[in-house]
Amino acid sequence: MVAEGKKAPDIKLPDSEGVTFKLSELKGQPIVVYFYPKDDTPGCTNEAKDFTRLMPKFKARKTVVIGISPNSSASHAKFRDKYDL
Repeated sequence: MVAEGKKAPDIKLPDSEGVTFKLSELKGQPIVVYFYPKDDTPGCTNEAKDFTRLMPKFKARKTVVIGISPNSSASHAKFRDKYDL
């Protein structure tokens, strides 16, 4: 776990399109990173929907929101599209 105020590790993972995302590409921007155990489960779906609902507030503060789970890119894309995330 990263302590508050400390640098986060440079996470490098495929996004929902299979393109490698690097956390360092967002250096200097406010970022919310949330981790969830699995796409399309009730709790994770509610959490993702809440972040989507709050996106106008995050965007107003120029804050990027990133959700990370161990699922595949294809699973993420299906989850995103199913719930319009």
